[in-house]
Amino acid sequence: MEPLGSRFRVVQNVETAEVVEGVFAAALHDRGLTRLRHDAWPTVERDLETLGEPLFLESREGHVSGLWERKGTLIRLTLSGNWCHVRAAASTQELADEAIAQLRTAFPLPDASSSQEVPVTFWTYTAHGPMPSVRTIAVPEWAEISANYAASTREQLDAVMTGFRPAHGGQLVLWHGDAGTGKTFALRALAWEWRDWCQLHYIVDPDTFFGQHADYLMNVLMQSGGPMVSFQGGWAGSIGFGAPAYFGDGDVADEGEDEREAPWRLLVLEDTGELLTPDAKSVIGQGLSRFLNVVDGLIGQGLRILVLVTTNEEIRALHPAVARPGRAAANIKFAQLGRDESAAWLAQHELPEAPPGAMTLASLYALLDGRADGDPTPSVGFGESAARPAGRRTE
Repeated sequence: MEPLGSRFRVVQNVETAEVVEGVFAAALHDRGLTRLRHDAWPTVERDLETLGEPLFLESREGHVSGLWERKGTLIRLTLSGNWCHVRAAASTQELADEAIAQLRTAFPLPDASSSQEVPVTFWTYTAHGPMPSVRTIAVPEWAEISANYAASTREQLDAVMTGFRPAHGGQLVLWHGDAGTGKTFALRALAWEWRDWCQLHYIVDPDTFFGQHADYLMNVLMQSGGPMVSFQGGWAGSIGFGAPAYFGDGDVADEGEDEREAPWRLLVLEDTGELLTPDAKSVIGQGLSRFLNVVDGLIGQGLRILVLVTTNEEIRALHPAVARPGRAAANIKFAQLGRDESAAWLAQHELPEAPPGAMTLASLYALLDGRADGDPTPSVGFGESAARPAGRRTE
C-alpha cells in the first residue's frame, strides 16, 4: 500500500471532530491495516497507564481520547461519561479481537452488585451538534418507595412499574402533580424496574430538542438503541456505536443472531407540561406533536420508543396529537397524601405528629428533618445526587 499522501488526503475539521480521529485514519492507512473492530462498554476505570505511552493524546474535562500501538495493533480509545469506546485496527481479525479482549480486562465493567445503579444517556445540543453522555445513577426499587405515595397514585404506578409492556412505539407516559409529590424518584424507580428491556434517554434541553435544530431530534430518534450489554448482573445499553451484543458469560453474539430483541428506549422530558396543551402554538409545542407522529409514522416503523413527560402543572386538556386513542400508555396524577395517609406515614417514621391536612412527600420529609413548618427542600433533578433520596422509606 502506497503512503497516504500519494493516494488521498485526510481533511480534518477540528471544530466538529477530534484531531485524534484524523491521526488514527492516517496511521491506519500508512500501516496497511485491513481489519477494524469496534466496541463500547461502561467502565469505572480511568487509568491509562496500562496502555503505555500514547502516540497521540487529546483530553478535556471528563473526556480523554488517544491513540496507542500494542503488538502490531493500532488502538483508538476514548473514555467519556463512564463509557469506554474502542477501535482496534490490525492486519488480521484475530489480532484485533485479542486487543479488544485485553482492553475489556484493563477497563472492566462496573460491579453492579456493589451498588444499585442503571445507565442513563443524557442528551444536550452543543456547538458540535447533538451530544450524548452516558453515566450510571443510583436508583431505588419500587418496593422500597411505594409506601410513600397516595393510594390512588400507588395503584396506577404499580401497573406501570411491574408487568407493563408497550403496545407500540410513539406512546406517551404522562406524570403530573404538585411539586414535591415524588415524580423524580418514581422515575428513578422506573429506571430500575424497566432495566431488563428499556434504555433511558434523558433530554436535558427539551426546548432545543423540539425547537429549531431538526438534526437534534432526528439524531436521537434514529439512534439504533444498540445492544443491551450485561455487566455483572445488570444490563446497560450502548447508543449506536456499533458494538456487538455482549451477554452475561462474556460471549459475543454474531450480528445475524437474534438472541435478544432490540431494546426499547424511553425519552424522558421533565417539567415540560406546556408541550401538551391544545393551544400550544409555539415551535416547541408543535414539535412534540410532530415528534410523536414521526415516532409511530412511516419513518418510525420499527422504532421502539416511548416518551415520558412530567409536569407540575394541572393537566385539564391535551393536545389532539397526544389525546388521540392509543397514544397515552399511562396518565398518572401524583396526588398529595391525605390527612390520614400523612398521619400514618409520620407514625411509621416514629414522628406521631398530627398533620394539618393533605401533604406532599417533600413536606413530610421536611417535618422528619425537623423543619416544623414542613417547608420542603428544593426539588432534585433526575441526574443529580441527593444526600437522601426523597421518597425512599426509612426504618
